[in-house]
Amino acid sequence: MIGVKFTHRDLYKTGMTFDVDATYAALNSQQSYGVKLMQPHLANDRFIITLYGKYGFDPQREFFGLGNNDRGPDPASTNAYQNLFGVLALGWRPRARLALNFSVMFRKVDIRHGDQRSDCGGLEPCPFTQDSPADGGFSDMPRVHGGKTNPLSLSLVWNDRDEVIRPTQGWLVLIKASHTNTALLSDFEFTRVVGDAGYLYPWFDKRLVTGARIDGVWMEGPDGQVPFWELTDLGGSESLRGFFPHRFRGKKRLLVNLEVRGLLTEFDFYKLWHVRLDGVLFGEAGRVFLSSTEIKTEFHAARPDIHYVSHLQYSYGGSLRIALSSALVARLDVGFSEEE
Repeated sequence: MIGVKFTHRDLYKTGMTFDVDATYAALNSQQSYGVKLMQPHLANDRFIITLYGKYGFDPQREFFGLGNNDRGPDPASTNAYQNLFGVLALGWRPRARLALNFSVMFRKVDIRHGDQRSDCGGLEPCPFTQDSPADGGFSDMPRVHGGKTNPLSLSLVWNDRDEVIRPTQGWLVLIKASHTNTALLSDFEFTRVVGDAGYLYPWFDKRLVTGARIDGVWMEGPDGQVPFWELTDLGGSESLRGFFPHRFRGKKRLLVNLEVRGLLTEFDFYKLWHVRLDGVLFGEAGRVFLSSTEIKTEFHAARPDIHYVSHLQYSYGGSLRIALSSALVARLDVGFSEEE
């Protein structure tokens, strides 16, 4: 993977942050491009305004079916996934550690035939997600080819942690509610509520830090109005590391994370950077919620080879964090689960 990132924290001496990044994965042609403008210092730091846009393309995203199932590690189908979105967010800080925010978002998703896999759980070649059920696909799912959503969101963020790059103590709490419907020029109608809370506690002069996080998502909408690609998911670099990205999809989710982070070493690299290396051990448990009845009647995605389970999913592993001066430049995670 190759990439470039440029960040300026005081553009034209206005206090505005300008950030642009681009990445390209040579092995599978995944692409990502993003740009952000943020002014956090309006009215003596009381107000924040952010404009953010991003484009992403994955020529072969794996789909494992819906619900908390036992399909993995083999996907049920694959598809090309293109995601384009832009966000305008306005924030008010009544207190230094508290932000109340309003945002409007435009998102357009295109799902189409992608690269063919040679094997997909015994099916060769692996079917595309848009193929008919007779061919192993899920063409009966609502808006399986994509669409657009324009949600409005309200959120509350409380952050009393001691620093940004290597936090060692404090809370980070997020509560967010979003809604979209056809009156907002969206192709769909649904409501989503997110709650996320994490706490860090230091030991041995902050060289060792323990952390706990709990996360929950609830979403609901009329039948046929929640596309599968908008469902909340688990798996990948942010949740249930050790499972494939977007491994589990449902209308609701629960995630619990425990971590222990220790400072391995820190040193000055000539006069350029102060380097800090942290090692992390983590364990995670969670699951999504979507009933077999909803999968069959609302999403038309029931398959006899996909069985649903009620137990929590677990993963564990280790990580290395690399910070250079005032920037976290790398987080390398290795996760393990029962699905390899």
